[in-house]
Amino acid sequence: MDTSDYPSLPDLGQLNARLATNSRRVEAVIDSQIDSIELLLSAATAEDWQSVARISRYLADTKADLVGLEVVREAQHVFDEVSQRVEDGPQPVRLPNLLAACRTVRKNWTSLS
Repeated sequence: MDTSDYPSLPDLGQLNARLATNSRRVEAVIDSQIDSIELLLSAATAEDWQSVARISRYLADTKADLVGLEVVREAQHVFDEVSQRVEDGPQPVRLPNLLAACRTVRKNWTSLS
């Protein structure tokens, strides 16, 4: 039987190893985004506005294909609001929108697990 049309076993082994490595990288990126979203939810609940600003800045700088365009857009709005907020001022108006977008992402990612 001519096997020239089929990849050799060593080639399949290398492809499998690369696929496993890439899969671990993707999982690490997703896990880091979920961690950020969890931290944002906790910081917002505790009204820790410095942490909300830091995390929303991180999410705003994240590529949209990793967390979704809505999360990136709302994170930028929240960061802008928190950055301009005076102490003891009102809660950022766009924060509920960001939290809703993050909850949707978290729900979608955890359902894939």
